[in-house]
Amino acid sequence: MSIAIDQELFRHLFAAVNEQGYSPDGWTRAPWTDELRAVEQLVIDVAVAGGMVCEHDPAGNLWITDPNVPANGLVVAGSHLDTVPKGGAFDGALGVVGGLVAVLALRAAGVPNLQRLAVISFADEEGSRFNTPCFGSRTMVGTFGDEVADAQDKDGISIRDVGPKRPADAAGLQRRIAAYFEIHVEQGLALAPADVSLGVATRLSARGRWEWEVVGEANHAGTTPMVGRRDALVCAAEFVLAVQRTAVAHDGAVATVGRMTPWPGGTNVIPGRCMGTLDVRALDNATRDAVVQALVDGFPDVAIECKSTDDAAIFDPALIADLHAAANALGISAMDLPSYAGHDAGTLALAGVPSVMLFTRSPNGISHNPAEHSDESVCLEAICVLAAAVARQLD
Repeated sequence: MSIAIDQELFRHLFAAVNEQGYSPDGWTRAPWTDELRAVEQLVIDVAVAGGMVCEHDPAGNLWITDPNVPANGLVVAGSHLDTVPKGGAFDGALGVVGGLVAVLALRAAGVPNLQRLAVISFADEEGSRFNTPCFGSRTMVGTFGDEVADAQDKDGISIRDVGPKRPADAAGLQRRIAAYFEIHVEQGLALAPADVSLGVATRLSARGRWEWEVVGEANHAGTTPMVGRRDALVCAAEFVLAVQRTAVAHDGAVATVGRMTPWPGGTNVIPGRCMGTLDVRALDNATRDAVVQALVDGFPDVAIECKSTDDAAIFDPALIADLHAAANALGISAMDLPSYAGHDAGTLALAGVPSVMLFTRSPNGISHNPAEHSDESVCLEAICVLAAAVARQLD
């Protein structure tokens, strides 16, 4: 069966989506804002024109389905429409727009069991406003309960104020999904050096976030001799350097201190405390944990508290094979590619939903930045591969 992708539809809808939340500094579409609602409406209008129906579930996820959608067994494409502050045009939006274009092409081609086709735009994937990353998918699989709606942004506005009141009513909806596909811009620089268009994701890394604190003694910067000082920032600096060394010593690990705050912060005061964050990722849980344990053992005076962890998410081998088979049949180059970022696809995979991701080549390896990019031709190749792979799941 021939599947014709509407290239003009992709071009028009992707451009329209990225008119929302744009400034010269990048794209900002926070969850439950006018910018996000406007971009959702653009997607809804195209879906409805294509004969589909749209509704939000109790967690705010946008479901686009056939009017005669079955209760379960759905083959879903999707991603998210929110962005990080001053982010790029592709992260999230490419997956929703590309997924919708692929699904509409399959429906137009009259594939069997087309009632099972669906698109999901997950709510608040980035977590940038309320510090609730993958809110929609995590609520769906039961990781978050209704208490997450009390999370507040920097202005003291809660999710409950502007969004879902009882998001946990969406719990269990992942059981409707038989297979989940997500197109995403590459977040790194692996495909271009290999002269390959697409990356078929094999897994998402194990990752975690910690907060740490060093306690010293605040004192006068001029009258306190160097010998005998208890400078918390000096200890913190040694810890930061150890984070670098420890990650390098563990194959496949990355670790970052993204924020560090000395206290009391006076220019003429020796820091008495220093607080910071720690992000550690690795392709497997054991390596991630070994990095953190080495830091705990090496710095007994640094209090390290775990704030969240996500285990490595392994993507479905059958869906991986389907994507490779589709790419090969279409003459499109593709290679396996693990990812160190977090995605809704990983949340679903950890909950037992067969899931997979397809990355589009980035010419510069930049993500979460206005310079984020994939060539239109590569995006269209990904949509063609997605459509062919999804069709295999409907037989």
